[in-house]
Amino acid sequence: MKVPVSWLKEYVDFEDTIEGLSDKLTFAGLEVEAIEKIGSDFPGVVVGEILEIEPHPGADKLRLCTVEYGAEETMRVVCGAPNVEVGGKYPFAPVGTTLPGGFTLKKAKIRGEVSMGMLCAKDELELGEDHSGLLVLDADLKPGTPFVDVWGQPETVIELEITPNRPDWISMIGVAREMATLYGTELKVPTIGISETENDVNEEISIRIDDEVKCPRYTARILKGAKIGPSPEWMQQRLEAAGIRPISNVVDITNYVMLETGHPLHAFDAATVAGKQIIVRTAKAGEKMKTLDGQDRELTADMLVIADAEKASAIGGVMGGADSEITDATETILLEAAAFETSTIRHTAKKLGFLTDAAYRFQRGINTDSVEMASRRAASLMCELAGAKLCAGVVDVYPGTKEQIKIPFSYKRIENMIGAEIAADRMREIFQTLEIGLEDDNGETAVAVVPSFRLDLEREVDLVEEIARIHGVDNIPTKTPLAKVIPTADDSRVRAVSNLRNHLQGLGVSEILNYTLVSNPLLDLFNKENKEEREELPHPISVDQSVMRTSLIPQLVESLGRNHSRQVSEACFYELGRTFNRIKGGTVQTEMVSLGMMGPVGRGLLEKRAAVSDEEMFVWMKGLVEKLFSSQHILAEFAEQDAPEFEGGKAVSILLDGEVVGCMGLVNKTARAEWRLTGPVAAAEIKLEALLKKAFVISKTEELATFPSMSRDIALVLDESVKHEEVQALIRKANPKDLESFGLFDVYQGKGIEKGKKSLAYTFVYRSAKQTLTDKKVNKAHQKLSDFLCKQLSASLRDG
Repeated sequence: MKVPVSWLKEYVDFEDTIEGLSDKLTFAGLEVEAIEKIGSDFPGVVVGEILEIEPHPGADKLRLCTVEYGAEETMRVVCGAPNVEVGGKYPFAPVGTTLPGGFTLKKAKIRGEVSMGMLCAKDELELGEDHSGLLVLDADLKPGTPFVDVWGQPETVIELEITPNRPDWISMIGVAREMATLYGTELKVPTIGISETENDVNEEISIRIDDEVKCPRYTARILKGAKIGPSPEWMQQRLEAAGIRPISNVVDITNYVMLETGHPLHAFDAATVAGKQIIVRTAKAGEKMKTLDGQDRELTADMLVIADAEKASAIGGVMGGADSEITDATETILLEAAAFETSTIRHTAKKLGFLTDAAYRFQRGINTDSVEMASRRAASLMCELAGAKLCAGVVDVYPGTKEQIKIPFSYKRIENMIGAEIAADRMREIFQTLEIGLEDDNGETAVAVVPSFRLDLEREVDLVEEIARIHGVDNIPTKTPLAKVIPTADDSRVRAVSNLRNHLQGLGVSEILNYTLVSNPLLDLFNKENKEEREELPHPISVDQSVMRTSLIPQLVESLGRNHSRQVSEACFYELGRTFNRIKGGTVQTEMVSLGMMGPVGRGLLEKRAAVSDEEMFVWMKGLVEKLFSSQHILAEFAEQDAPEFEGGKAVSILLDGEVVGCMGLVNKTARAEWRLTGPVAAAEIKLEALLKKAFVISKTEELATFPSMSRDIALVLDESVKHEEVQALIRKANPKDLESFGLFDVYQGKGIEKGKKSLAYTFVYRSAKQTLTDKKVNKAHQKLSDFLCKQLSASLRDG
């Protein structure tokens, strides 16, 4: 929000530098983002009067103007402005004047004619962006009057970053109220005086609210005999300094009061309101209307419209309609001031794809109780500046008045939470300056009565924040934190998660953190089949954060892709977070661990250049999962599966005691293509609880082997459908005496192997804890195991 300081001073007196004001506001939570200076002292620029206009002999659109500017002689200038006329008075910069932009005027020839200066438009004086014509000055001004005396001294504008919880700050009065608190001065709210000289307003308009939730209050006033024209220069200057383009006196007044009070208003041409009736209702499916920006908008049934007896005239809280806008022919004005439900306005603005100044305020919330005051203020200005006459009364439909919020609190508890000694009398003083009332104050506890404009105060902790920021955060002493030991507290799960993180870090995996909100297109890249499981937000902040994530894998791969786009060739990440899946009984939250890798992460430094194969990437991820499970005292098991997020035939499910606890595989090509990941990318997702199941199991110690081991290899030729897991299970079933360990070291299909067959090669290590084994004894045990496997698997031994 842009706040012109001279305008601000109309509501509050303060003595401080702009830098001091900026610091004070920022430390109070109202951050100053920028300080801008508009205008200048305009040295050399004076009021000029046009005495004579002649056509330019060499250009149809240019004219030769004779200007009187307070000097002994007149000047002749070339001008192309369409609104220049004899007798008109405009800012004039003679030769030698340096304009605010730093450009110094020199004697110039324009299409063969000498020009001795410049008649100025607003943008040429850096007073706005308007270049449609010269800046027209008051006809009573004397030629030669310094322009700075006409326009005023340079304006300082501070730009504020308004936090979402403080909608009361999105107004001049709201900022002034805060400053009055900070400087200990008095807030000066404008006195509103109105004269109701016309007939009863109820004879002119009736109001009906069909949805009291989406529109808790709606007021209307009727003003007759308005004369539409430009607003006064002082109002235009203030609006432009605040970033709003002046349009006409009536429209400018609604914008002016919005900036002043924080209440958006809208003016209708009353002659266009059919049936003298306003109906606040939801739009009909497929209903269309043209808005003030000239666009045809198709509305949906969840949008709120302001309609008359025949049609929609405005999109409630967002933008008015072109058919009912104020024009030069308007004489009777219907002035709307209303309150709308925040999420409805936010949803409508997002869906239509534009955000107006009114919608910006409505979606944050406005003070329902002061709607009528804003209407009175605008009506008063319209009578004063547009010559309008006000009908008696106001149509005010306020079905359910807002309950006043009351918050019980303890003085001592506030003091303890802040960590500073603040006397109860000081707290009462702060509450008084913030217009927070007190009830049932017994010296130890009290009840705070929240003013209606403070929509952010709901709990005792909110009062704590108010006391702290007004007392001054820099006045709170720094203390060493104290930790209390609670003997009965069980922090085993916290320690287990911490240990898991340490194990992952030890395995060379870096942690990442993502938002729990994602977009449907991102989820669709990995799985289009689970849309019924997705929990979508009714009124999301943005399309990119509109759905609760159903898996950690999409964001994990997105993070890998972002790193890849920044020339990171290899990475290995993990994330601990929640997923959200909708089922019939509601939404299930599950804590998951995801793992992801890309590039030659499993290779040595001298082997990084060669392309990574799918098999390598799969084996690296499988090894990482197995090591992670092993560090958690768990034996990982795997089973084939097909999942849409992975390539076909390149994914497995992860099992624990026969139950599926996760999945792992190579990410599908569609998802990889989104981030131009040309090489294989592996990802895994595991339930956190499964990994913590045996977190505190103490491993049994085993005596170190004192006798040597002997190894034997075997290569089985068997049907290609036989899985390693089946062979593994049979070896464990046979359980040869003195077998210490075994492992698969080769899988082969090709020359020398019959079609439909494959070779699985295993190595076996034998060792006795009591004696040194002989070849005879090991060969006997090994032969027995080989015969058993061949028989059970219908396999044969591979030669060589």
